[in-house]
Amino acid sequence: MNGKASTKAKKDWFAFAKKDWLAFDRADYLGAKILLGYAVFGSVLFGLGLPILNAVNNAPLPVSYQTKVTSGIELPRGATHDGNATVELLIKDATLSERLLQALPELLITAMTIAVASMLFQLLRSTQAGEPFTRRNVRRIRTIAFIVGAGLLVPLAQGFADSAIHMTGRLPDRADLTFVMTISLLPLVGMIVVALIGEAFRRGVELREDVEGLV
Repeated sequence: MNGKASTKAKKDWFAFAKKDWLAFDRADYLGAKILLGYAVFGSVLFGLGLPILNAVNNAPLPVSYQTKVTSGIELPRGATHDGNATVELLIKDATLSERLLQALPELLITAMTIAVASMLFQLLRSTQAGEPFTRRNVRRIRTIAFIVGAGLLVPLAQGFADSAIHMTGRLPDRADLTFVMTISLLPLVGMIVVALIGEAFRRGVELREDVEGLV
């Protein structure tokens, strides 16, 4: 009895050790769909619903603002201040155009999130069906790469939105500020990585078509 139990335990251990934990099974497929759903829901909630709610309630509009600071800040020993600081101001009774401008970056993120989630869902569905290497999936991956790269437009939109409010004269020292924008290279890096995956899929499709042609 003990020998059979020991043999069964060894077989279970070998099966556990040989299992490909990175293989995409049905549980992973369902989990990925749930994550995509949460991503879309959260993006719509915070990127679209929250600005609308704030506008309806006439909540103060937060605006990023850079100003000169030369005193009043306690610095650690050996540290110096370059005279610049970024603070968040709250504008009361913001106009509809000001709210739309400040909401534009979040709206862009929401649109990109929905588009990428839709493409990923189609990829997941075709993968689950056992047909990942198709021309359509290559186009989807390339579209995802383009959308990820378009993330560079988000800080640009934020810079224009902030500058437009600065030019209205509602904020102090507007004459000292021209255009402020923070650029991150992460969207560009992400676009390159996703594009490389698309190229691998394209070559996989060509290899599959060549094999089918030989058969």
